[in-house]
Amino acid sequence: MVAEGDPGRREDSGPAEPEAPASFFNAEIPLAALPGVETVDWLPLHPRFARRLQVGAVIRSVVCVAGGGALQMAISPRNRALISEAPPWLAPLLWTALGIFCVWSVLWPLIAVPRRGYVVREKDLLYKSGVLWRSVKAFPFNRVQHTKLHSTPLDRRFGLASLSVFPAGGGRGSPIGGLGRETAERMRVYISERIESAVPPATDSDAHSETAGNADR
Repeated sequence: MVAEGDPGRREDSGPAEPEAPASFFNAEIPLAALPGVETVDWLPLHPRFARRLQVGAVIRSVVCVAGGGALQMAISPRNRALISEAPPWLAPLLWTALGIFCVWSVLWPLIAVPRRGYVVREKDLLYKSGVLWRSVKAFPFNRVQHTKLHSTPLDRRFGLASLSVFPAGGGRGSPIGGLGRETAERMRVYISERIESAVPPATDSDAHSETAGNADR
């Protein structure tokens, strides 16, 4: 028998009424209260990266010019008669456009590479690029799934490598080219350590639940 007023006594009662949610209030933040833009000391890419892009552009230009010349020489006499009916300025215009494109592709790295840069911080990685349309990408380490280090034969000839950062969820990786091979490897190791430190360690209850689940199988 439980005495009246005993704290161990249970009284029948109806279901507890849910607490009323707190009133939603979305206050406006004045523009002056926003945090200021942080000054970032951007690190330039490797000094040999522009030269590596120029060499690649020269190789592509030689292939394009050689392919165009071979195609012109391989035209049969019947097709040459048809081409002779075309405007006389068409062929020089095409070769001039190809020449301008080749020269521009060789000079473009001297303009684009100095405007690229990166910063490795404690919690994220920043990368900027673009000449006319500029962009700054941020890669928080707690949102990065894995990284990948890769280099082409031409990259290895100049001692360079590219680091691709893949976001969590299986998104497309964002490559950061123009890094020294040693620098890229150090960044990959650092980001991998930050990813591992961001993963919460397994608790004893999780281990016990996993062991119990394996025992039930």
